[in-house]
Amino acid sequence: MKTIVTFGLFVLVASMALGGMTSNVSAAEDPAIFLKIAKRAQDQIKNQISDDSSDKIKTLFEDGTQQVKLLENSLGSDDISSAKEHFLSAMKIFKEISRHLTTSDGSSNVAAQAESRTAHDSVRNPSNDLQRLQSYVDNLKTIAKKHNALIDFSQIDTLFDDARQQIKDHQFGDALDTIHEIKQIITDINQELREKASKQESQRAKEYAQKYLEQLDRLIENAKKQGISDEIIEKLESARENLSSTDDPRQIIEEIKKIILLKNQFDLTEHDELESRILQVEKTLYKLSKIDGVNLDTISEARDMLQSIKDNLNNGEFETANELLRDLAKQLAEIKNSL
Repeated sequence: MKTIVTFGLFVLVASMALGGMTSNVSAAEDPAIFLKIAKRAQDQIKNQISDDSSDKIKTLFEDGTQQVKLLENSLGSDDISSAKEHFLSAMKIFKEISRHLTTSDGSSNVAAQAESRTAHDSVRNPSNDLQRLQSYVDNLKTIAKKHNALIDFSQIDTLFDDARQQIKDHQFGDALDTIHEIKQIITDINQELREKASKQESQRAKEYAQKYLEQLDRLIENAKKQGISDEIIEKLESARENLSSTDDPRQIIEEIKKIILLKNQFDLTEHDELESRILQVEKTLYKLSKIDGVNLDTISEARDMLQSIKDNLNNGEFETANELLRDLAKQLAEIKNSL
């Protein structure tokens, strides 16, 4: 477009410079036509000069602009003769600028564009790269599904279709650009998956901490009934407070390690196996409650029994709690087998 405009201006300037007699007649009737034509040429040249244009072109344009100002002043004082000279000088300068733009800047831009197209079209077939990315995205989809992460893959799937069509049409440069977009979206998906995984990890850690707090409450109650020293009780209660006040998965793990160390240190691990079995029964009961067709009254009765087991454990009635736990585990196994 730039070359066409420059060429049109070149013709305009040449016609004005060479068609002297015709211009004189027109200007005699309306001298302001000089200024209109000169400013139009000035604007067209200005639009084609960039920061990359040569200093010579910029200097010439300043000279031409000065001639246009002098032309305007001459017309203002009704000095038609001077106006004509400034007009012809301005048009001569703009003609020279037009020639430089066409033979210098224009040619280099065309060459640069041609070189860019050649480089773009000479890119190797990126089919292998696309296939590797497709395998990677398939793995991301599997991970997202496994963690119930709602990730929108529609945009990247569309880009894969576009890239395959571009490769089929031997538009390897365009395909490479599309692959670059795919990589950017993969980066975004990875970030989103990491954030969702972090939230899930935090949620699981908090749920585990809550379960462990129930065990710890029973442990503290039993320790008091067994006459354990106040110092040990205070350490256990402090550990419980620290565990209940954090939602950082790493800190939760560290606090539980400290509690286990206290239990081992003061020989408070006698009923850990029973606590572990209670947790396992809780998990089984939760899974059964989510299955269609399970009798809800049976599930409710099982939950009541589980609470009774915990109450007995809190009261130090370990044998009773152990016996009830065996019965409950047997009932849950029968329910599971019936399904």
